[in-house]
Amino acid sequence: MTKSKVILALLLTIAVVLGALTATGLLHWGEEPKTGFQKKGVLTVICEVEVSRPTNGLGQPFDVESMTMPAEFDFDEKTGWYPGEFTISQNRKGTLTINGPVLEISRPAMFKKYGFAVQGDHVTLDRTNGSFKQWLDLEGEKRLELITGSCRRTTNAPF
Repeated sequence: MTKSKVILALLLTIAVVLGALTATGLLHWGEEPKTGFQKKGVLTVICEVEVSRPTNGLGQPFDVESMTMPAEFDFDEKTGWYPGEFTISQNRKGTLTINGPVLEISRPAMFKKYGFAVQGDHVTLDRTNGSFKQWLDLEGEKRLELITGSCRRTTNAPF
C-alpha cells in the first residue's frame, strides 16, 4: 500500500509541475514556438555590405568595396530582390524560401563568368542577427561568395 501511495504522489507532483510550466508559457504542447518574425506583406531592409569582385579570374585578389544597398522580401508573393552583383533585380525577382529565421532568395542562372558557368544566384538574410550573404553557384559544385554584411529594417523594428 505504501508503494502505491508513493507512486500516486509522484504522478501528482509531475502533473502539478507540468501544469505550472504550461500555465507560465514555458512548456508548449504541440505548438510551434512564436518567433515574432514577420510572415506577411513586404519586408524592406537596408544593408551595409562588402562586395568582393573578382578582377581577372578567380585566382587573382578580389577588388573589395563597401556599400549600402536595399533588399526586399515579399512574403505574400514568395519573391524577393536586391541590387547586388549579378542581381536578382526588381524586374527579375527570385524565389523566396523561408527556413525558420533565414530568408533565402534564389534564381537559376546560365551564363559564363570568370571562366565558369554560373548556375544559380542566391542571397540570404538571417533575421536573428541581420547577417546578409550573396553567392553564386558555379559549375563543378563550386560556390563564389560575393557579398557579406548586415541589414536592418527601414522602420528600425525587429525582423
